[in-house]
Amino acid sequence: MRPIKMLLMLATILILSLSLVACSKSQATTAPVDNPVTTQEPLTPTQPSSEEVSEPDGAPEDVPVMPDAYELEVPNQLNLNYKVDLPIKDVVAFYEQELPNNGWDQINNPDSTLGSMAQMTRSKANGDRITFSLQYNPVGEFTIVQIYITRAP
Repeated sequence: MRPIKMLLMLATILILSLSLVACSKSQATTAPVDNPVTTQEPLTPTQPSSEEVSEPDGAPEDVPVMPDAYELEVPNQLNLNYKVDLPIKDVVAFYEQELPNNGWDQINNPDSTLGSMAQMTRSKANGDRITFSLQYNPVGEFTIVQIYITRAP
């Protein structure tokens, strides 16, 4: 019995040694790449047509953006996001005043403000809808404004 146990121990040690050597070689031979190859082409920004945009910030002309907005992102003409260093009540008041000037009317859904969050929805006579999602960050003392637009066909 003793020779069989010895043989099993030696086989186990040999297998573990081979595994360690195989793993260590693969790690040792991988060197950092000096010139990595990118597999994706960089995205080129598309220029919106002049009839959709009135300002260089890229926002649609019928969507007002607060004057002190920063980190404005307009991934497409149907979504935009930005931050503004104002409390949420001031942002709501701005949009309550400016949206009618841009043809957006309040629909049957009432505005909803609860603590540090607010939702607003408006529509146009042609069927376009706009939804605002506002969230106040008390630590940074800014409001995040997210705007979603649905254009009527």
